[in-house]
Amino acid sequence: MTEQEWVVTVAHQYLQHIDDVVSNLESLGFRTSGVLRNLGQVTGGTTVPHASADSVRSALAAVTGVASVDAVHRYRAAPPDHDVQ
Repeated sequence: MTEQEWVVTVAHQYLQHIDDVVSNLESLGFRTSGVLRNLGQVTGGTTVPHASADSVRSALAAVTGVASVDAVHRYRAAPPDHDVQ
């Protein structure tokens, strides 16, 4: 199992009910780390069994008021003085 971070975008017509959308996401196991009300986005994470991130994304996207669900990807580069870049 791995921790997957997500950015959930709330549909414009549901922005006044963003707290309800957050509650519904949390009922699916979503752990909210931030609610960006001005952007209409919710950040957070889920514990994802290997090879089932698509099913988690689908479950989150099915919540009423959700416009999109995007996985957060982190990239790291070696320091400039490292041998391999």
